[in-house]
Amino acid sequence: MPHTSHTSRPKRQTQKRTQVTDDDGWTHVASGGNVRRVMRTRPRVTTAIKESDSGISSDQPAEPTLTPAEAPGRLTLSELQAQFRTHRERWEGSESWTKLTGVLDERLRRTQEQASSDAAADADASSAPARCPVDAIVCIGLGSPSGFLRDGWVDRRSVSLYQLAALASIKDQVACTTSSHLKVYAQDPVFNTLDESLLSAMNITVIKHPEAFTHITANTMLFCPGAERKHLELLLPSKPWLLFGGPLEHADSGGVLQGYVDGAGSYCLPVFEALEHAFWSMRLYWVEQVVGAE
Repeated sequence: MPHTSHTSRPKRQTQKRTQVTDDDGWTHVASGGNVRRVMRTRPRVTTAIKESDSGISSDQPAEPTLTPAEAPGRLTLSELQAQFRTHRERWEGSESWTKLTGVLDERLRRTQEQASSDAAADADASSAPARCPVDAIVCIGLGSPSGFLRDGWVDRRSVSLYQLAALASIKDQVACTTSSHLKVYAQDPVFNTLDESLLSAMNITVIKHPEAFTHITANTMLFCPGAERKHLELLLPSKPWLLFGGPLEHADSGGVLQGYVDGAGSYCLPVFEALEHAFWSMRLYWVEQVVGAE
């Protein structure tokens, strides 16, 4: 009796899928070495604000403390600087920056003119130089330009590099307008040694949580593309004259955020084509009535 053989079909292997959520609102779904992204709606996880010597506290329950991001082992500072320059060239060649720099320049010039007018009207200050009311830029929530977050699962480096490029461009523009020495600070618990070296080379001072909160005054520009709402609720009562981040609209009626929006003008950036979610719906805000420093 003839024997009929049947070729057995290979069994499909069941692949384990892992979901990892990053700081941009995306969940990475890894399966068989491939990764895709889907949008999520859960709130992002950041460090909690705890009571300190500065008096800053929060009633929010404690959250996991973020640790420095893990940079690739062979990445050098010179290579990271080259990556930053590439991102900055793309940013400064975009419509987003072209429009933003125009609006920022207009706000700075108007304030400069007002400062000159006030100085001329004050006999005691007739010889004082006109001053732009921005003596410091404070950056909160930038993320790591060099490292992977959450045990290497989340790659947010390009977002951070583009946002750092925006900070550098704004820093240079403000420095050209103000007559005082502009100080720039950056705070984020995920900064690693390589990030700190990059920022230091750009004359940006890295500070530790919660020191940034003590630097916010009416003469501050707050750069916070990644700041959490509960952080902003502690920062905005100081009425920083300029703020880049948000959006802050549609906040709770009568709340701190809505109160700031009600007293400020704003401009929404056009979509940044190179990486849309790096600046999604972000705005430049300015307090309509500037309060000068003592």
